[in-house]
This record gives sequence, C-alpha cells and structure tokens, in this order.
Amino acid sequence: MIKGIIFDCFGVLYGGSLSTLTSLCPPERYEELRSLNKQADYGFISGEDYIQGLSEVLGMSYGDVAQVMARKHHRNEELVEFVRALRADGAYKIGLLSNVGSGTVEQLFGDDLRQLFDSVVLSYQESLAKPNPGIYTLAAERMGLNASECVMIDDLEPNCDGAEIAGMQSILHITNDTTRRELARILKEGA
Repeated sequence: MIKGIIFDCFGVLYGGSLSTLTSLCPPERYEELRSLNKQADYGFISGEDYIQGLSEVLGMSYGDVAQVMARKHHRNEELVEFVRALRADGAYKIGLLSNVGSGTVEQLFGDDLRQLFDSVVLSYQESLAKPNPGIYTLAAERMGLNASECVMIDDLEPNCDGAEIAGMQSILHITNDTTRRELARILKEGA
C-alpha cells in the first residue's frame, strides 16, 4: 500500500536550467559542465562556486549565468497546487527529493518548503544523488516509511529506475495530466 509520494524538483515542480546551460556550452567543455553540476549536486562546492565555475566554462559573466538560471526556474503552479492539496488531505506523506546544489531549493520554495512537504532530501546535504538507490531509501526513511510504501515522480528515466531498484514504484513525469492519472491508478491499485 502506498503511504508516501515523493516529488522531484527540476523537471517536475520547477523548470530546470541545465539543458539551457548545456546548449550555451562549447562542446569541448561539456565534461567540465557535467563535472561542475555533479560537484554541486553532491555538495562538494557551494552555489556561488557552481555559478563561478559555470561562468568560466561558458565564457559568461557570473551575473549572466545567474540570470539564465533564474529565468529557467519557473514554478509548475498547477503541480505545486496538486502537492498542496495532497498534503492538506493528510492521507499520504509528501516528500521532495532533488539532485541540487546548496541554497537553490530553499530559495525557490521559501516558506512553502515546510508547508508542502513532510520531508525534504537534497543531494548536496547527503553527498548522495539520484539515481543511487540509497537516496530513495533515505527519502522513504525520513518520512517514516519503507521504500515499498512510496512512489517517486521524476522526469528522468534513470532516476525512475533508481527508485524502482530501491523498491519504490515510479512515475515518469511527462505532463501534469499524465502524472496525476498515473498516480491515481497506482493509488487505486494499492487501496
């Protein structure tokens, strides 16, 4: 029986900036960009160091990189309101699990962070990132649940695979409607 629903941040609740940053990157520097992103996700570098590194790799000013990132972080209001309704209903524990560098999620959600989620697990704080099955198990444990009692909603197939390896069900987020329908199906089957 499903008792917990865990949402990814970027690509699900917020638009992400990584694809835009990659499109601005000279091909010979892709590996440097990927390395910086992983270092930030695992908490090895600060958010400021991440933006500074990106500015060097992309040949852009710190301010321009920060602006690109801010423009791409658009809230998926419809899905955030769905999360709010799920949490208010109280039938399920609601979690957030994101590969992200320091300060980003806190800045995006502000006071909503604790109002929307029973538990928040961020890769940089744990030095562990999706799709490692251990981070899904940790997210479930932080909600007082077993992984088998949770469903993970993510926009990346490898992250859904990691959730399933950990014992969760997963939903590959494509649109808000398909995600809500698939979640309703899973919850009905588990009732």
